[in-house]
Amino acid sequence: MRIFVIFLLALFLVPAQALEQVVLQLNWKHQFQFGGYYAAIEKGYFRDAGFEVRLRELSDGQDPIQSVLGGEADYGVAASELALHRAKGEPVVALATIVQNSPLVLLVNRRKITSIDALNGGRIMLTPHESELFAYLRREGIANYTAVAHTYDPKDLISGRVDALSAYLTDEPYVLREAGFPYLALNPSAVGIHFYGDTLFTSEARARHSAARVRAFRAAAIEGWAYAMAHPDEIADLILKKYSKRHTREHLLFEANELKRLMQPELVEIGQQSAARWQQIAQTYAELEMLPEKHSIAGLIFEAEERKLPSWFGFALTGAIMLIAAVAIAALYFARLTRSLSREMITRRVFERALRTSEERYRQLAEHSKDVIWTLDLNTRRFTYVSPSVEGARGFSPEEVVSQPLSASLLPESHAKIMAMLEEHLSRIAAGDQSALSAMTEVEQPHKNGGTVVSEVVASFLLDTEGKPQSVLGVSRNITERRRVEAQLREANDKLRGQLEQIENLHVALQEQAIRDSLTGCFNRRYLDETLERELSRSRREGYPLSLVILDLDHFKQINDTYGHQAGDQALVVLAETLRADIRHEDVLCRYGGEEFIILMPHMPLATAAERAEAWRQKIADIRVPFGKFELTFTTSAGVAAYPDHGKTPDELSQSADLALYLAKNAGRNRVVVFSADAA
Repeated sequence: MRIFVIFLLALFLVPAQALEQVVLQLNWKHQFQFGGYYAAIEKGYFRDAGFEVRLRELSDGQDPIQSVLGGEADYGVAASELALHRAKGEPVVALATIVQNSPLVLLVNRRKITSIDALNGGRIMLTPHESELFAYLRREGIANYTAVAHTYDPKDLISGRVDALSAYLTDEPYVLREAGFPYLALNPSAVGIHFYGDTLFTSEARARHSAARVRAFRAAAIEGWAYAMAHPDEIADLILKKYSKRHTREHLLFEANELKRLMQPELVEIGQQSAARWQQIAQTYAELEMLPEKHSIAGLIFEAEERKLPSWFGFALTGAIMLIAAVAIAALYFARLTRSLSREMITRRVFERALRTSEERYRQLAEHSKDVIWTLDLNTRRFTYVSPSVEGARGFSPEEVVSQPLSASLLPESHAKIMAMLEEHLSRIAAGDQSALSAMTEVEQPHKNGGTVVSEVVASFLLDTEGKPQSVLGVSRNITERRRVEAQLREANDKLRGQLEQIENLHVALQEQAIRDSLTGCFNRRYLDETLERELSRSRREGYPLSLVILDLDHFKQINDTYGHQAGDQALVVLAETLRADIRHEDVLCRYGGEEFIILMPHMPLATAAERAEAWRQKIADIRVPFGKFELTFTTSAGVAAYPDHGKTPDELSQSADLALYLAKNAGRNRVVVFSADAA
């Protein structure tokens, strides 16, 4: 008997099993983004659950999902791209959503880019697994851009190397603020892409074959996150001491504060995830043609609650106890089994307490949330529950809404829309389309004061034991003010766009005025100086001739003195119009100053230029300009020179043509003289 007692004591003194060693693949470098996992290690939550956890940073070009599926890690951290991978048939399972609202945004220089439309044709720094941002760009119609490999350095945006870079609201904005950089965050939520952020996940094989261990790991991680959110200063010091000094303490605390805002731990239980929201994320991918219309994410969400023990468990346990008393070997086996089952029961009680806490939190959330939470019976098409927040949103009490038919809660057009959606989704569900189990739309609802409320509605169908839809669970959010602000923003944007167009037109006009003569509309001297240099260089490079004609109005001072400056101006305008009507498209007509005009003629040999100048002289001599009771007539003199014979620089060519003009004036005016080196 003594030997039997000693044997039983030894049985219960068997040392505990060694800790299970697992690798958790992070989706970035060590920083407060993973504070909950540091806390779970430091405070022993993982160790108490039977795990020794090694955290692995993300290497450049690495995908955390492929690391887990490829067996390099046991668990990982990813975001809403989990729905995309699951719908494509990859066996990933989401265990707990840590960040309820994705922090992923595009950062731009707000002084250069005021809206996402300006990124068309721009350079955007992205990583391959940021599918949320690819969905954002596709929804906004931004297809013509250059994707730049990510360097993870905000200085690339500051220096202007890229026009936009992907970033977390919890991280890079701190660097830009410290640098005094005027940034703007372009958020996918602005166009209805409400994705989850960081989510703990594992492979389907692990979730299926080691469900109890996965639940224990999940519970320990969530406990770590609860501690980290309650003690940010302690976790920031822990990161600096044991993990990384890449960020300052102030940077880590900024990240903790922004992370808390996105997690909303006071309103949403850490780790909570909704099948309807995951389905909506997948549907967004499908709408943007990143998934086929018919897809399935079944199996994506892990069952966090442990299944009930089978009904025969009590009888088996009783039989086991009886066998222990009878057979020593059986006693050894069943004692170990009892101890294992006891641990399972303790774990179950922990989960039951957590479930009761969760249910109480959900009740408080429903009663205090500004969003209206409701349930609708599909047979009667009447509300069976409406949260108290409906009174603040629409003025009606929950009792009034429940007593009314569905049509009373919607304007006629919205009621017809909802009824059509219900019929469509019920038909799709009956046909086996799992994506039809959730829906999102916007409706108009009557307010008790006679006004109209615009609401965004997210709803999910609840199934009975036979898998048939029996009711609808929905959340309605008052977006009337958001609609008003969006309309104001659109109006302001349109006004700004109009002002920018006006400024651009003025800019073009100013540029034109800077190179045009205000009286005749001809190019001015400044434009000629720039053009002559350019055309000479081209002639020199390509080996073609270029001619220059300087034409001057004869006795112009007499016209001004006799008839006045107004008559002189009229003569210059008519002269310019005559020349403009008879030059080639590539010729350049300039008013060089006073009554002097220059015609630059690329690809024009000297002899042909002289013939053209003579033709102009004759046409001008035939001009008759009515001026009051008088008729103005005038003649011109012209000098012609050509490259390369008469000059190889702008000054040499201009001086040659000017000397030829001087000779024409001295020879009696009203004539054309071609430059000759002998005459010079």
